[in-house]
Amino acid sequence: MKKYLLSLAVLMMGTTLFTACGDDDDDKIPERKAVTVSEGMFVVGSGNVRSNIDGNLTYIDYTNGSSTLNAFQKVNGMSLGKTANFALVYGQKLYIAVDGENTVWVCNKNTLKQERRINTVELLGATDGISPRALASYKGQLFISLYGNSTNGVVAAVDTTNFQLVKKYSTGSATDGIGIAGDYLFAANSDYGNNKNASITIYNLNTGEKRDVKHADVTNPMHVVTAGNYAYVLDYGTYDENWNQSGAGVRQVGTDGSVRRIVDGTAMCTDGKRIFTVNAPFGGSSINYNIYDIATGATTSWEPQDIYSPAAIAADPITGDIFIISYNENPDTHYAGYNMPTYVNQYDANGTFKKKFECGVGPISIVFNTNVKYE
Repeated sequence: MKKYLLSLAVLMMGTTLFTACGDDDDDKIPERKAVTVSEGMFVVGSGNVRSNIDGNLTYIDYTNGSSTLNAFQKVNGMSLGKTANFALVYGQKLYIAVDGENTVWVCNKNTLKQERRINTVELLGATDGISPRALASYKGQLFISLYGNSTNGVVAAVDTTNFQLVKKYSTGSATDGIGIAGDYLFAANSDYGNNKNASITIYNLNTGEKRDVKHADVTNPMHVVTAGNYAYVLDYGTYDENWNQSGAGVRQVGTDGSVRRIVDGTAMCTDGKRIFTVNAPFGGSSINYNIYDIATGATTSWEPQDIYSPAAIAADPITGDIFIISYNENPDTHYAGYNMPTYVNQYDANGTFKKKFECGVGPISIVFNTNVKYE
């Protein structure tokens, strides 16, 4: 792509030299084209509470092939805190939600220097401000989902200039993932896995109209991504008395409240055109990797190289590369080491392995670092 653009730029410059004969053309300068490029990704790790390991941030720069563990701590001289949960890039800021600290960190995305700490209890009160879970952005506002008192979760809209509360949206039981498609807010109310009051709340952000969606396929909704006018909600399904997981997968949810089950999975991501899933149900004996094409509705499978125990998946919307984070094997137990550093494998859009990077403990959220450059 870059070679093509460079060749095109040289060709256009040459054309300008050959045709710039009149006085009117003497001051013309070849136009530079704005191109969005992806330079790396931020990986938030939740840490491990049982092993007293705090949350962490890894920055992977795949333009130079480097990986920086504990990047936030190295820059700011402090820990993220217990149970970091989500990251969002909006403008020149990186926002990190930390559940166990009732905190959203606001950092410069280029330097990682923290500029502000949003205390969600101070923002929303001792009841509603508990446990920030996920983040989204919309028209200069940061949206934060919170468990609240679990029975009645909320989503807070915060102005990204003065960081004051703009509006509070009531949602449902244990609100987790959120996403915004067009002018609609989607909130996944997980009910903390109790499978009694799980739902999806939809708000029209222009009119304030609210819709609460309950459906047989909405049992434990956790994560939300959006593409076009739809939300894609990862539902963890149900667990039996032995914690065997079943029914996990992605549900396509429309603004009208329609729910359609599209592909199995226990982890998901999107590049805007496809939904990628890892299906590794707890208690299951096999792992599958699927790609759902949003335009055609077709599902294909693939087999990534060198994954021990998948933890998270992400797809770069600019390059099309796919990243899978895996736990390492604990040499003492011979099971996945949940309190150990992890690794990230990078694959191209065809699924061919490209590179391996180190990553932190408990990877849970991934966001890409994109910038506009001129060529």
